[in-house]
Amino acid sequence: MAKSKLFTPVTIGANTFKNRVFMSPMCMYSAEPHTGLLNQKHFDHYLSRALGGVGAIIVEATSVQPQGGISKLDLGLWNDEQARAFSGLTAAVHSYNCKIGIQLSHSGRKGQDWEVVYAPSAVGAFSPEYKEPVALTTEQVEKFIEDYLAAAKRAEMAGFDFIEIHAAHGYLINQFLSPITNQRDDQFGGSLEKRYELLGRLIRGIKANTSLDVYVRFSANEVEESGNSFEEMQMLLHLAYADGAVFFDISSGGITPTSPEVFPGYQALLSAEFSKAGLPVGAVGLLDTPELAEYVLRANHAQVIFIGRGLLTNPNWALNAAHKLHALEQYDFAIDSYKRGIK
Repeated sequence: MAKSKLFTPVTIGANTFKNRVFMSPMCMYSAEPHTGLLNQKHFDHYLSRALGGVGAIIVEATSVQPQGGISKLDLGLWNDEQARAFSGLTAAVHSYNCKIGIQLSHSGRKGQDWEVVYAPSAVGAFSPEYKEPVALTTEQVEKFIEDYLAAAKRAEMAGFDFIEIHAAHGYLINQFLSPITNQRDDQFGGSLEKRYELLGRLIRGIKANTSLDVYVRFSANEVEESGNSFEEMQMLLHLAYADGAVFFDISSGGITPTSPEVFPGYQALLSAEFSKAGLPVGAVGLLDTPELAEYVLRANHAQVIFIGRGLLTNPNWALNAAHKLHALEQYDFAIDSYKRGIK
């Protein structure tokens, strides 16, 4: 029987991963309010998935500014105390032969717990449940870039293997990319290239100031006709690739409340198009059955599979997948005694 592609190693940029099962970044809303600090719940959550055999973990959306989280319970990386806490997590995850990255983020107009929320432009609230945003000044955008790059430097000091820029799901960087939410007339708005400028500055800045690889999570389908077309999304990814991003985590939606049609593997149709264009991509979104994940890889729709909900309900998703795919000889048992549990 042919070997499982899901459990073959893959090299992305400077990192080689033992398999292609990546844990998606998923907010836990478990930090102590307003501190952004990692706690024991986070350690237990992430280490159990590393022990379960995933090839990589991406830590949930982590704010680069004190009021940049989706909620007051989000993780943060705007100070050195937070970085020291993360250093313990990265060392522990590495002890299980697992790589770990962190998704750096800012919620923009989708912040829920703040008196004032900011966006590229004052285009209205995301939905009636959200606040009306205030447009960022050019000086505030520059301060955001400064804070973002400082957080990236802390991520390097904390021992992360790579950084994922959250440019999806309608959060701040996605808001700059989209013509729906970006109606600026300075260097950060207008043409596609100007709407990209913030993301470009972040990619180039991380590359210049750290040794870490840069991944980007994109919403490749904005659903609304007034949003970026698929051709424009391709242009954005190529711009990011030219600036030094080494990998793209392909998702969709979030810039407005309108959702794409959802079914198992629905976003792999998007990643497939970028993969055809020669871009290194991962697929995410209801890929919870090992058989579907294996198919997506063998069809060259993606190079890795991001598992989200499947890993929330089952920390041993990777082990179960190896069993179903007859790939236990490829699976990396963190503790040899666990082999006795396989039937």
